[in-house]
Amino acid sequence: MTPTIIKPQHLERIAYVYLRQSSPGQVRRNHEGRQRQQAMAERVAALGWVASKIVVLDGDSGQSGSSQHGRGDFQTLLTEIVTGNVGLIAARELSRLVRDNQDWCRVVRLCRFENVLLADEHRLYDPADAQDRMVLGIQGAFNEFELSMIIDRMQQSLSQKAERGEQWDALPAGYVCRHAPLLEKHPDESVQRAVQKVLDDFPRFPSAQRLYLHLREEAFQLPVVPHGSDWRDVQWIAPSYRQVLELVRNPIYAGIYARGRYKTVTMLDAEGHKHTKICRVPREQWDVFLENHHPAYITLQQWERNVEKIAANASARGAFAKGAAGRGESLMAGLLRCGRCGHRLHASYSSRGVRYVCRGGSRQRNFKNTTCLAFAGTGLEALLAEEILEVVSPAGAAAAERATQRLSQDHQQRRQLLIDRLQAARDVERRAAREYKETDATYTAVRQALGAEWETALAWVAGAESQLSEFDRRQPVVPTSSQRVQLAHLGEDVRRAWNHPQATGNMKKQLVRTLIEEIVVDIDEERDEVSLLLHWSGGHHTMLRETRRRPRGKLPADKLKSVIDTLRKVMPDDSIAAALNREGIRTGVGGTWTRQRVERYRERAGIAAFSSDLKASSGWLIQAEAATRLGISPMSVHRLVKHRILSAEQPHPGLPMIISASEFDREEVQSAVLRLKSGQSRPLPDDPRQLKLF
Repeated sequence: MTPTIIKPQHLERIAYVYLRQSSPGQVRRNHEGRQRQQAMAERVAALGWVASKIVVLDGDSGQSGSSQHGRGDFQTLLTEIVTGNVGLIAARELSRLVRDNQDWCRVVRLCRFENVLLADEHRLYDPADAQDRMVLGIQGAFNEFELSMIIDRMQQSLSQKAERGEQWDALPAGYVCRHAPLLEKHPDESVQRAVQKVLDDFPRFPSAQRLYLHLREEAFQLPVVPHGSDWRDVQWIAPSYRQVLELVRNPIYAGIYARGRYKTVTMLDAEGHKHTKICRVPREQWDVFLENHHPAYITLQQWERNVEKIAANASARGAFAKGAAGRGESLMAGLLRCGRCGHRLHASYSSRGVRYVCRGGSRQRNFKNTTCLAFAGTGLEALLAEEILEVVSPAGAAAAERATQRLSQDHQQRRQLLIDRLQAARDVERRAAREYKETDATYTAVRQALGAEWETALAWVAGAESQLSEFDRRQPVVPTSSQRVQLAHLGEDVRRAWNHPQATGNMKKQLVRTLIEEIVVDIDEERDEVSLLLHWSGGHHTMLRETRRRPRGKLPADKLKSVIDTLRKVMPDDSIAAALNREGIRTGVGGTWTRQRVERYRERAGIAAFSSDLKASSGWLIQAEAATRLGISPMSVHRLVKHRILSAEQPHPGLPMIISASEFDREEVQSAVLRLKSGQSRPLPDDPRQLKLF
């Protein structure tokens, strides 16, 4: 008999049966619960609805009911209610519709005004009736309370277990929990070696991304055990960047049990829908931090260095982060910090070199199109490179020997990983072969499937054998005895190694970042100098100064005449034109220089032309020629001039310096050159204005 609250107008509309399970795990495991929900369609039919008027909504299975956001079938149901197409909404428990009391009240209110009935497995409800509406309101409050209680009880249980160091959501690669709650390294040594390789390689790379790219080039495979599988079921996969990043920063590999590294933050959008976001939590706010909890792959200090490196590389975390080394050629990008506002400087590149700009102070003071400071970095980077070379020169030979040993170790390690991969493939092949042979021949379909698995395993073995053979056929990277001698000489001459064609910009930047923590920069307006305060990683400081390169443009008439008169001593008119154009010095009408324009200018100004005989007899040399004559680098000549050991005439900043060969006979110059050639760490006399690293 049809209950009296069901009217013909209800039966003419559609009856919706709403199905939902709270998680994908429940969908996979709780089949009985799903069948009980589906049985509500039969109850609706018994209430009087014909089959064509019954619609089952099951698209929200696996979705939480704590919010209506992200549930397509629920949104469809709300739309149908408003349009007047719904006569009944049925669910085994009405809490399946929504667990949030505010959303539940909205559903009841819509059903009240649109004359829609609600039904569970026990009774019918008419939201237009005050008594039923009160019961539904109590149910909504209880549903939200019940969900909160369930979550609180689960969280308390997890917290108690975590305080003992026994709660594991999922075990990372390289660990197993065979005898709960004890955690141990995976018994398979090939698994341990693969994990150890990633952790040992990370200190050699400037960032986790560079390590990931290196592993991808090596076709490296990471051993993982799928969640819920037996620890013996190891799968070898190509790791993703996220897996590599999490591996090198996970405290579990340092023997630490940590809980509370992430937290879930709930937010409301403009429409009032709830969204959750997972955020990282600072280490001092973690809930549990137990050291020496289980066997470790790396030390606590190494893990802390890994975390610091990753944090410093995170350039998206604000203007005060160093950031990872970029692709540009600048040595100081990411290391420069403004001495006026404290923000990081940005590097921009052009055909004229690199230029650094700080706009942090203008942002703080709400100014537009203004900068704290800006300067050209080409000359400063040359000074920095010279300072770095002075520091690392004494350790060059030791570094070369260590690099030789490292190459040998890497070769053996890569070969062992290939052997491990081949052994794993053979184990899978033997197991597949055994299963195929032990299966009765009468089970044709089963034997065909097992035969296909055996063929796949055989192909895996063949591929692993081919990779190992190819690796052995290739020229090993282990240096020969003659190459060891060359490396030793190269280590003694660090400058030659620095300027070697195969010395990439990334290698140089990594060396600079290893030695220098940061560089504080400022501009001395009175001296017209850019000052760099180097903060070395060891805690020492060094001050470098360089005359600021002025903006390009026209020079005063008397200054331009002096410049060309000086340059004609060492170079012809075409070279003078190239030098002036390179520094942006323009003609009187703002144009660029050519050989003919320089020649006409000299004639009008009464300046003599260049004479190679006069240059040779006078002993005038430019910086590169002086470096060749002394047997040192042009940068070393620049430093000798800067420290006033060698006298030079420079007509304008950025233009070539002119040095007299007679200067080379002075005892002070000869002594400084000898010290430079001997590779001493401090070949120049002390400058009272400069701080010392050693």
